[in-house]
Amino acid sequence: MQIPRLREWRERRALTQVELAERAGISARSVAGYEAGNGARLPTVRRLAAALDVEVTDLYGVPEHPLGAAPPSQQLTLNGALEEERRTVWESAVENARRLRDDGQAQMWKALSGWRTSKQRREPDAARREYLDEMGNLLQEVYDAETVLQQAFLEAALTEGDSEASGPRLLRDESRRTGHFYGELRNLVESAKLHVLTGADATAAKTRAAETEAERPHSVEDPDAA
Repeated sequence: MQIPRLREWRERRALTQVELAERAGISARSVAGYEAGNGARLPTVRRLAAALDVEVTDLYGVPEHPLGAAPPSQQLTLNGALEEERRTVWESAVENARRLRDDGQAQMWKALSGWRTSKQRREPDAARREYLDEMGNLLQEVYDAETVLQQAFLEAALTEGDSEASGPRLLRDESRRTGHFYGELRNLVESAKLHVLTGADATAAKTRAAETEAERPHSVEDPDAA
């Protein structure tokens, strides 16, 4: 999930990327990536929001009144505000998943093509690492998008008291589509005889990286690499 207003809030808090990273318990490189448009998992977004002393929804969208509170006539009641906050998160989750499904296959094919070309040229393993990481990061982003949608579906079903209501049903359908899309991308990678590692296996495979966040990463590995 992208965080479009992360940089805005960091600058409003007069923090550097390094300072925000230390407060949130993540790497400065990750903060820079999120500000550049990289997707982040919901737990990471929550840590960033807490570090900035804002709500998760404050990190999304463009505020109508960015420098102050909304006019009294437009202020919501507490219950209304919470409902609006939830719906903003749900809508953002759907938008993010649709973007990934629209662009993800082309991104994966591009990374696979680059990896194959590099391998055919007998370039060093390190030269191909960039493409493998692109594949792993994309798989992780789609996996995270499905997870967020699943969480949103459960929240919406509880909120509306009916899992078949229009809101929960939309979130459930989007989650299923995104899960199927994840499977399609993973099949593309594995059809190229690459290995997809997750969880502790992926973390172990990335120990040579300079920084690794304590999350659940995906890693794509070439079994033929030295």
